Amino acid sequence: MKTRKTLLLLIAMLFSFGMIVSSVGAANIQALKVQDEIPIDPMDPFWSQYGPTKGKQVVLDMDPQMITNPMWPNPSTKWVNIKAATNGNEIAIRLEWTDSTRNDIMVQSQQYKDQAAIMFPVNQGGEEPPFTMGGEGERVNIWQWKGTWDKEGAGKAGNVGMADMEDQYKYMGMGSGGYYMYEPDGKLSGLDTKHASGSKSARNEAGSETTGTGDISKRSTYVDFGMGKNEGVYNPGRATGNILSDASMRVSPIEDLNAEGFSTLTTQAHQDVQGGGNWSNNRWAVVFKRALKTDDQNDTQFSGGKTPMAIAIWNGQNKERNGQKAITQWNELNY
Repeated sequence: MKTRKTLLLLIAMLFSFGMIVSSVGAANIQALKVQDEIPIDPMDPFWSQYGPTKGKQVVLDMDPQMITNPMWPNPSTKWVNIKAATNGNEIAIRLEWTDSTRNDIMVQSQQYKDQAAIMFPVNQGGEEPPFTMGGEGERVNIWQWKGTWDKEGAGKAGNVGMADMEDQYKYMGMGSGGYYMYEPDGKLSGLDTKHASGSKSARNEAGSETTGTGDISKRSTYVDFGMGKNEGVYNPGRATGNILSDASMRVSPIEDLNAEGFSTLTTQAHQDVQGGGNWSNNRWAVVFKRALKTDDQNDTQFSGGKTPMAIAIWNGQNKERNGQKAITQWNELNY
């Protein structure tokens, strides 16, 4: 009896510290083996109850992230439906979960986006790394789908497709080019002193050859004139090659990332993951797809027939972001 009480106390302590995150334990997810191309459209009949993946789903309980601050004891997403398929060259995973609101616009400071991610160890041999985004020397490969990237065309529309302040504020004040600083779009080439606007006397009076916004048409990189949709006159994120600011760097709505523990999430230089999402009937469905093997040493290489896989989901309406999310522990994906 004493041993049983001690065990129950230990379980209670582990749960309170977030060490137990699933009431059903690790699940086995079996990828369906097919011959043809696997569609990335999550609403394709292939993924429906009338297609080849019928009855192949696994439903997992999602749990609160209670391991590190900021902890999130009550995430919105309670379960996720998982299907997987492989054709010998590619692997695809489809997630589906309930979400009564579609949050795929993030322009205002009070807006948060719907997201989902799956995670694999980079090193497929040995013990599993910590499911808390890996650990030092135990790198994980994370594929993160973002609702905003999906809405903005996943890079196919270029930067023109990105949402901007004018999309949210209809009567936003319109200014002239003189409102902006000199930051060029795409290249940090410095100030344009040769084509500074304003009269020569005005520039001399100011004691500088750089007064004014400059003749934008003379610059080496293209920017919109004045204050228009996706103006690039002042966009330091895009100028420094940040994929969050520059949609032309994206190959799909899914960001290919690495991590070795908390606060180490890093965008890969080479983006390899394809996919897409769809929101209908108060549900999100998202497909992630990638080649089983790539030339990138930072990618998980699918070669052993099975791999640990963990899942995370964020509900923007519930202001979920970063560590504030629903999670699973490691499960086993068989392919």
